[in-house]
Amino acid sequence: MLTIAASATTFDTVTAYLSWDHDRLDAILKSARARVEAGEWAHAQAEYGDFDRGLHRHIRLEEEILFPLFEQRTGSEGPTSVMRAEHKVIRAALGVMGDAVGRRDAGAFREGVATLFSVLPDHNEKEEQVLYPTTDRVLPEGERAALAARLQRE
Repeated sequence: MLTIAASATTFDTVTAYLSWDHDRLDAILKSARARVEAGEWAHAQAEYGDFDRGLHRHIRLEEEILFPLFEQRTGSEGPTSVMRAEHKVIRAALGVMGDAVGRRDAGAFREGVATLFSVLPDHNEKEEQVLYPTTDRVLPEGERAALAARLQRE
């Protein structure tokens, strides 16, 4: 099983932590995809499981903690409504990929990955370039650091 943990460094901004988490999840998915392509199904299932749990956690942190705070502090729901809609597509792709790994169906897994990649790169970029930095800017330093710590704990 591939595990990629945070270093001893504590992240003190939303941007730093959630961008790091994007990179961590990308690395796990890359490994899971390689395992699928190699027909190493036991490893593929374990690594995909890590990715699936990690991405669902990431989405939960955004939807339950970050988005409501962003909306409250900025008075805007536009960016977060787009993100929530994209999360639905991402969750659907995760379902396809998980089912495919369970059935040991590389072709169906690739289809799920294609759906995921039709949304995820632009989605992550919007979060990393707009949503996260805006959240960091509207929060006082102490509150920003406390939020980053909370996201890391949950």
